[in-house]
Amino acid sequence: MSTTEDYSQRSAAATATVLPQEVPQQPWRQSWLEADARLRSSASAVVTHTVVSRNARVNKLDADLLDDELADMLREPVSKAMSLLRPGLVETYRLEVDTAIRALLFWLSVGSHRRATYGQALQNLTYAGAKKLSWRIHAFGLASIGGGYAWARAMQHMSRCGWANAPWQSLRNRIWRMAGWLERAAKVAALANLLAFFAAGQYKSVLERVLGLRLVSARPQMAQSVSFEFLNRQLVWHAFTEFVMFALPLLKPARARAWAVRNVRAVLRLPPAAVDPVIEKLPENVCAICFSTAAADSSVPVEPSSCLVSNPYIADCGHSYCYVCIKTRLMVEGSECSCLRCGHKVESICQHAEIRDANGDI
Repeated sequence: MSTTEDYSQRSAAATATVLPQEVPQQPWRQSWLEADARLRSSASAVVTHTVVSRNARVNKLDADLLDDELADMLREPVSKAMSLLRPGLVETYRLEVDTAIRALLFWLSVGSHRRATYGQALQNLTYAGAKKLSWRIHAFGLASIGGGYAWARAMQHMSRCGWANAPWQSLRNRIWRMAGWLERAAKVAALANLLAFFAAGQYKSVLERVLGLRLVSARPQMAQSVSFEFLNRQLVWHAFTEFVMFALPLLKPARARAWAVRNVRAVLRLPPAAVDPVIEKLPENVCAICFSTAAADSSVPVEPSSCLVSNPYIADCGHSYCYVCIKTRLMVEGSECSCLRCGHKVESICQHAEIRDANGDI
């Protein structure tokens, strides 16, 4: 019995020496508390700090393109309506019409407490991040639309009145030179702001930078409303139209038409060019080009005596034309130029010898 009690006492003493009296704190719990503290501080920093997306530059520029497209769409019906009132009214007040359309769109969108134009709303953008935001937005609209109109009208007035040709030391010439310097300075500032916009992606115009207006995502959790497929189509169409506008002055439709007519008639085994019987029967002292142009522009019959040859030049087929008429036709149609009287190709011209009749007229 004593042996059993001694064994129990020795086991209890050994257990007391091996197991600690207090359970130590587990290592993962301390790591979790430190990580939780860091996560809470990061979350509070995200809530209090407005993050500006750096990849929204394209959206901001596309918003301006969409606003311009909307203004162009409204300009066409307004111009047609004004043309019915009085011919030439649109050309006289084109600047006023454009300004009124832009002001109306700005007031209906940004001015109605939406804080974004229609193009910016389509790109999920809005103005934010400034005190007295409503006042700043209205100042932006007044300066961009009203200021642009006033500057354009002032430059038109100075150009029309010839302020640039005034004496060097006169007040008008000084104002003209100052306006030129201001315009160049504005372009340099716009270029510098564009470079800064590409770097930071905040202010896309100098006026927005001055007023502190920043475009941010209206709903960061949502993607842009306009799909990339639509933007790509718009970009391709814009590039195509720019190419067409660049290539049109290089093309010569009259020469292409003359070349096509000549080749088609050659395939059909017809004479080089069709000859109008009326022009074929004209007197020799009548310019066929002048007569055909006058007949096309007039709704009444043209008298051949009103289209006499002036400064006559003879084509290599033997028919006479005004120098200006035949030379212009050669410059336009080139090697495809044909005589209106006989249809043969005109390759060269020479000056007509003066032939006087009995009255002394040419």
